[in-house]
Amino acid sequence: MRAADKFGALAERRFRLLWVGRTTSALGDALMPVTLAFAVLSVGGSATDIGLVIAAIMVVRTLLLLIGGALADRLPRRLLLGSSDLFLCVVQAAVGILLLTGHGSMSLLLGTAVCYGAASAVTRPAIIGLVPQTVSRERLQQANGLMELSRGASQVVGPAIAGAAASMASPGWAYLLDALTFLVSAATMVFLPLPSGRRTGQAHILKDVAAGWNEVVRRPWYWVTLCGHAISNLGSSAFFVLGPVLIAHRTGSAADWGLVSASMAVGALIGAATAMRYRPRRPLITSHLALLLGVLQLAALAGASPTLVVMGAGLASAAGVAFANSMWTTAVQRLIPEEVLSRVASYDWLISFTVAPLGYAAAGPLAEAIGATWTLQIALASIVVGVATVLLVPRIRQLRQTGEGDLHGWPDLEDPDPPSGRRG
Repeated sequence: MRAADKFGALAERRFRLLWVGRTTSALGDALMPVTLAFAVLSVGGSATDIGLVIAAIMVVRTLLLLIGGALADRLPRRLLLGSSDLFLCVVQAAVGILLLTGHGSMSLLLGTAVCYGAASAVTRPAIIGLVPQTVSRERLQQANGLMELSRGASQVVGPAIAGAAASMASPGWAYLLDALTFLVSAATMVFLPLPSGRRTGQAHILKDVAAGWNEVVRRPWYWVTLCGHAISNLGSSAFFVLGPVLIAHRTGSAADWGLVSASMAVGALIGAATAMRYRPRRPLITSHLALLLGVLQLAALAGASPTLVVMGAGLASAAGVAFANSMWTTAVQRLIPEEVLSRVASYDWLISFTVAPLGYAAAGPLAEAIGATWTLQIALASIVVGVATVLLVPRIRQLRQTGEGDLHGWPDLEDPDPPSGRRG
């Protein structure tokens, strides 16, 4: 496929602006894990304090995610994203200056973590709803692939930049760089041309949240798939908890886990690039079969395979996840009405945020109780069960798409388009 076809979504000005902004913001997000660790240590904190700051981000984000989804359906999504980026620009710039002038503290970093978690609870559901508003229908899958690709590339480049800035100078400079990325992202929202559609909501925002839940439960294909994803995510968590320990024990070098992590980053880029150019006839079957590649890395780890084999398995698994993410996001954007899309998507994000930490917390104690090999085998079975749960849903199997991206196979999809342009 020609380069013009692969990157055709970038030819559309609205999506190009959104992509530039979100790619820049994603780079800033990728700076934070390393930057946070160095910042905590620079103010006299410990490893426990690092965990506390990271936990504060996750807890606040989880608590506010459904509110964020309701806001994204109630208010202009462009306004929400721009305001969130500008808010974080000010916060990160202030923290960077305070760290550089020697006024940093743990309370400052904890407060910043609360702000960061709250802002991300708004932006994530808003982005899901905004992408379809900025790109033509036939390029929607390609656009999601590009978003996944830039996110994966940021995860490769960001930690290296943050580590260099923090080790050679001060973590305050990394905070200032992060502030700059949010400023760029906010600027792109200013110039993003979108129709000012009128949005309405319930009198109380919690009623909007409840209405979002009703939209989820009235679609069995959606909530059963979320349950399947949750089961699979529990299994996948074991690899990231036990992988570093087992590989370091077998090889005597922690550097080998770095090689595995690098191979997974490459795999994520490959999966996203594949999603940009491959349009399967059965999108939800193909995407969930790709998730089954996750068993490869668990099997390689359980079988005490050489590092090179674990790297190859990790690459394939990460490629499958990135590909599946793009396919699933595109399907949800096409099948859920635009006026409730962010609220429905927020429940998807909520499950992802809550289930993964449970898996991380359970993998270690379970391995101590029954052994690492058995734990990895249970995790492998969880991925299989999760994918099978999804594939047993009739509508998942029936959904088809044409080469132009039109969806068919459900009775309500054969009816003329409703005014919103999407079906429930």
